[in-house]
Amino acid sequence: MGLVALERRIGILKALADSSRLAVVNALLERPHCAEDLATRLHRSPSTITFHLKKLEEAGLVKKSRNQYYGIFELRADLLEVSLKDFVTHPASEDGPEQKRLRKAQEKVLQTFVKNGKLIQLPKQWKKQRIILDELASRLEPSRVYLEKELNLELQAFYPDYCTLRRLLIEEGYMTRDAGRYRLNGGQVNDMATRADIKRTFKEAPKEAGVFRIKNSVTGRVYLGSSLNLHGPLNKHRFTLKYGSHDVPALQKDYNELGANAFRFEILECVKPSDEPNFRVEDELTKLEQVWIEKLTPFGPNGYNPNQRIRE
Repeated sequence: MGLVALERRIGILKALADSSRLAVVNALLERPHCAEDLATRLHRSPSTITFHLKKLEEAGLVKKSRNQYYGIFELRADLLEVSLKDFVTHPASEDGPEQKRLRKAQEKVLQTFVKNGKLIQLPKQWKKQRIILDELASRLEPSRVYLEKELNLELQAFYPDYCTLRRLLIEEGYMTRDAGRYRLNGGQVNDMATRADIKRTFKEAPKEAGVFRIKNSVTGRVYLGSSLNLHGPLNKHRFTLKYGSHDVPALQKDYNELGANAFRFEILECVKPSDEPNFRVEDELTKLEQVWIEKLTPFGPNGYNPNQRIRE
């Protein structure tokens, strides 16, 4: 276990910090299962079990194999043999951990967006664009002066939209331009490119999508909600409850009677971003909604929700 990074250990602990996933792990301790068998055994919907298996697989706790038409899931035997003491022992610091982390992130971006030596899609996020530009700059000759036509041919071999690449190389300080002649700026980004970094990072920061709840700590009743931008609706609920204008009468009534201190506003789980081409935040949020609706059943006596539509 000493070779396993601390970051991965934290991911494993997070994956296990859920009662449903612990139930899945206990079932897999007996023998491998397919998702359908686990759903029947644990009285959960197949989509919920698939969601939890994916989390366990991402953490490296579970591996999947195929048996005819079914995917079979089993626990990783090497992790089962690790003692708790070995697992929680902080690993000795390695040489350049920050550099290793950065390299790993860079490799992931390149694997996602560069196939067979060509850029298949320009990332939207600025930080990821910079990784692509680093790769592109490494393919250009450091001491060569490029005519615009020559540079266009080099860039077009990497990505069809060479005009955008050429503009970004100049704007981000990778190249200088003088009378139609282009040259790498020592292969490094200059300080001019960093002036708008803070503003740009803020604008491009992804909105957090996920599931939240408002919990009555006296009665245990909950209001469950979800949103593609969590902070907006949470602030709205706080405001409308404070000023007596919430659209759920039962929640407003309890808030008026018990006071603000009796209620907790909590983000339960956020959608984990991904660079996969088919990734859609909306679809991942739907899966999270199903899991938490099943777990909390926020309708009737247990909750304040008037129906099963919780997205705002």
